[in-house]
Amino acid sequence: MADLSNKEFKKLIEKHIDKVNFVKTILNDDSAIFGFIVKYSDEFLMIEETYDFSLTGIKIVPYENVKSIRHNKFDKVRKEIFTEEGLIKLNHNIIDKTSLTDFGSLLKSIKKQKFHCIIESRKKKTGYFSIGKILEITEKSVTIQNYDATGKIYKKPDEVLFNNIELINFNDNYSKTFRKYLK
Repeated sequence: MADLSNKEFKKLIEKHIDKVNFVKTILNDDSAIFGFIVKYSDEFLMIEETYDFSLTGIKIVPYENVKSIRHNKFDKVRKEIFTEEGLIKLNHNIIDKTSLTDFGSLLKSIKKQKFHCIIESRKKKTGYFSIGKILEITEKSVTIQNYDATGKIYKKPDEVLFNNIELINFNDNYSKTFRKYLK
């Protein structure tokens, strides 16, 4: 959010949370997350992501990866539809139990809630995607019991350094469903 000061950026976020505004969060790589900002800290933005008028899970984004937040006439119409259809059902229990202090506390709170998570990074040439159960959290990294698209658990878990993490997903339809079919 190069155009805004840190104070202005947080005020904008608070406004969107208070009004339960539908927003488009644009990331530095020009990808976007559509949904409702539900929580923030000095380090992270927590978004209830949407797709085709359904809530699809939570994305955690470090501020350094956020380029801008849009709330325009298109987003206002989406919020109207979500509201009229009774589709805004945020799980405040999960939101409240998720720490956004730092990567360590965040991942520990996800693990404590027994969620599998998806960790993404585009910092390497090939990109990085790890999905699975959180096994261990150290001062600088997290170890994930990764599995592939056939449900096969990898023999060697993935260790991901915090400074390589660009997105964390959890309580999402994909990982909640897929974990039932692991081999």
